[in-house]
Amino acid sequence: MSNLTGKTLVAIGDSLIYGSKLGNEVTWVNKLAKKHNMTVYNHGLNGGTVALQTAEPNKVPMCIRYKDMEDGADYVVVLGGANDKRLSIPLGEIDSEDEATFCGALNSLILGLTAKYPKAKFLFLTNYDRWRSKNQQGLSDIDYVDAMIKVCARWGMPCFDNYRQAGFSFYNPAQCEWLDEGCVLEGKSNRHFSDEGYDFLLTRYEALLEAL
Repeated sequence: MSNLTGKTLVAIGDSLIYGSKLGNEVTWVNKLAKKHNMTVYNHGLNGGTVALQTAEPNKVPMCIRYKDMEDGADYVVVLGGANDKRLSIPLGEIDSEDEATFCGALNSLILGLTAKYPKAKFLFLTNYDRWRSKNQQGLSDIDYVDAMIKVCARWGMPCFDNYRQAGFSFYNPAQCEWLDEGCVLEGKSNRHFSDEGYDFLLTRYEALLEAL
């Protein structure tokens, strides 16, 4: 029997966890729960950031909204960074407590989640190789990826480097043809996942969670 069978999984993240245009049911998180008879709470939010921001005030950041998540999780998955980059949120220092910076908000999120779920098993996921252009801070996706890896290391949190190890790139047209939601639905990449793309991710993250 799988270690995951019958367990409760809570996920928080952005559109890459929520499912963008396709919705929760096609995401690897929900597919995993169905496969292993898990209880799942998917708190993905299209456009969601880790850090506080004022550009899109209707979207509550992860460093705040985790407080409203369900209690009693056995597994907690966190994916973030894409929209922090998009909205040019400063990185801050690795040991920052400023929730208006990416590192500060991530420190706060880790401490808050571990207080809420002291015995849960955690898996943090970085952003992917999506947009190599620089934002107003002069930062690219990989800068937020590396910052997440360093902050997670500070707290001993498992963090998978999707940018370097996911097994695909949104810049590879042969892979985007079937993996990219936009390519499949509209013929133009939008750097989100198709149904088949989430199937591709499922086996990798399933193995990571099984090994925790």
